[in-house]
Amino acid sequence: MSLNLDFQDNVAVLTHDDGKRNAFSPDAIRDFNAALDEVEAKKAALTWVGREGCFSAGFDLKVMASGDADAAAAMVKAGGELALRIFTFPHPVVCAVTGHCLALGSVMLVCADKRIGIEGDYKYGLNETAIDMDLPAFGYEPAVYRLAEAHRFESIVAAQIHSPESAMEAGFLDEVVAPDALLGRAMEHASRLGALPQRAFAANKLLSRSIPIERIRAAMA
Repeated sequence: MSLNLDFQDNVAVLTHDDGKRNAFSPDAIRDFNAALDEVEAKKAALTWVGREGCFSAGFDLKVMASGDADAAAAMVKAGGELALRIFTFPHPVVCAVTGHCLALGSVMLVCADKRIGIEGDYKYGLNETAIDMDLPAFGYEPAVYRLAEAHRFESIVAAQIHSPESAMEAGFLDEVVAPDALLGRAMEHASRLGALPQRAFAANKLLSRSIPIERIRAAMA
């Protein structure tokens, strides 16, 4: 199993480390949902941590290249449902972005609440156009919601790949810190947001995102 879940007071720390690219395979998506079930049951804020050097490079390319179109479609559908779950999660979701973050990895960033990255030679971006893929509504709508207007064309349509600093300017990240400060800063945000009244937090989060949520659900129906 590539996931580890640990609870520290009102914060759940979910570490994703598959030893490679932190791909969203069917098994990983299933395990993420099981972890989120536990986090939601305990009404905890979530700090989501990647592996050293890589937060996630997106869907499992082995499934994509397998020739099994049904398996690939099922994986994309499940990944989209997971992204929507993150976008609508009733408790805070803070990403501690430990390195490269591409494709579905960057979709998860625009779906999360706070995103802390690290200094270094790391790549961020929605590269779907560059690999001849349409960006699904579960990626497009949160990207429009979170990215700065001046960066949307290059980031969404032209598949611009960002450094951590330009990713922050575009809106994929909220902060960039030194690597040794990453987990502490992410935990600080998660603890702060988790201390807010969670009923009101969930209600106002959903209200602020109601239009993109409605559009995603219509596209996935």
